[in-house]
Amino acid sequence: MTVMAEGKDSVIVRVEYLVNQMPSFTPSRPIIDKVDHHLRQVNEKDFEPQIVCIGPIHRGKDHVKGMELHKLRYLRHLLQRRDRLSIEKCVLELRNLEEKARLCYPTSINLDEDEFVLMLLLDGCFIIELIRNYWFDDLRENNDHIFQFDQILSQIRHDLMLLENQLPFFVLNQLFNMTKMEDPEDSIYHLLLFFVKDIFPWSDVSKPDPRSDILLNADHLLGLVYQYCFSFSSKYFIENNGGKQNNFVQTFSASELKQSGIRLKGSKGITLWNITFMDGVVKLPPLNVSDKTGSILRNLIAYEQCFPNDHPKYVTDFAFLMHCLIRSTKDVEILRRRGIISNFLGSDDMIFLMFNGLGKNVVISSDFSYSNVFESVNEHNRRRRWMGKMKRKYFNAPWAVISVIGAAMLLLLTFIQTVVCVLSYTK
Repeated sequence: MTVMAEGKDSVIVRVEYLVNQMPSFTPSRPIIDKVDHHLRQVNEKDFEPQIVCIGPIHRGKDHVKGMELHKLRYLRHLLQRRDRLSIEKCVLELRNLEEKARLCYPTSINLDEDEFVLMLLLDGCFIIELIRNYWFDDLRENNDHIFQFDQILSQIRHDLMLLENQLPFFVLNQLFNMTKMEDPEDSIYHLLLFFVKDIFPWSDVSKPDPRSDILLNADHLLGLVYQYCFSFSSKYFIENNGGKQNNFVQTFSASELKQSGIRLKGSKGITLWNITFMDGVVKLPPLNVSDKTGSILRNLIAYEQCFPNDHPKYVTDFAFLMHCLIRSTKDVEILRRRGIISNFLGSDDMIFLMFNGLGKNVVISSDFSYSNVFESVNEHNRRRRWMGKMKRKYFNAPWAVISVIGAAMLLLLTFIQTVVCVLSYTK
């Protein structure tokens, strides 16, 4: 055993040193964090940028280096168009935000202050020019190949919706305000949401006014889309679910629901928080499934995993609900025929595999958003099983039916006779 000169065990000294170095509080989780391993291992590619890197997490990877030159082109074009804007002014503003922005990322990010500020400048101006050029097509350069090839634009749109590929929203907002045009349509919320609107899986979502104060609290672009879809959902989930704890016992696939006499129906105009079961019909919102849908849902789920336990997890709960409904290709066919799924992905088997993966390694809300639906379906099936048991036991043959009717008539006559006797005694 090694003992220090002053008589203390070396392990004791080491432990005391480590304990004393601990911060007095537990730091909150970064808003732009690396996706947890248990989610990443299901499909790692869904969290990797295809063509453009935003932020420090994937910076320097070979397959995204090609877009770095385009970022410089966009910065030059922005500076040329805005006479009063200078690189010096942009850099000074970003240096003031550098420390706050760095806290948004994992502590393992290894960039010095100059590299970090340069990254914020290039990535932020790239996003701002991109969304402006998408809406104001007269601002585009003639040889801008991003807008010459739809597949490039689609890949960039996908990359901007990845949790690990984000800039803090306050950085984007600051740069946007510094470069804002006089046109009233030049709004960061309007331009960002218009740019990504085609990637929404749901054909109908409740859309708050983009000027709403609640959008000011967005963490990043993915968070902005999340707030846009679900910022007013909480009260509806509470009203419909009543804050019930997870107490459902059994889940059912689409095929099993069909066998039990329950119909599934896609209803336009309804949203995730008012999925209902009434009069033997489960109503769900239509879902557009494309090659990007799985990745978008996984990144929204990964973003929700950054929330504390008491925060609702709308997308996670919805993915689990769909995971329960889809247990085979036959289930996908049923949902497609009922207008719940629009398949732009290919075969029904591909959709089955997508939702099968979405339900793995996820933790649903403590107040599961669809407890009322599960409970209602379970209660409906219990009644059907009871009625079926009664039918098999007492009504499975003509003589059994006659026996039951005869017994019922006997009971009725006995009751009438008893009433008559009581009335006669009273008189």
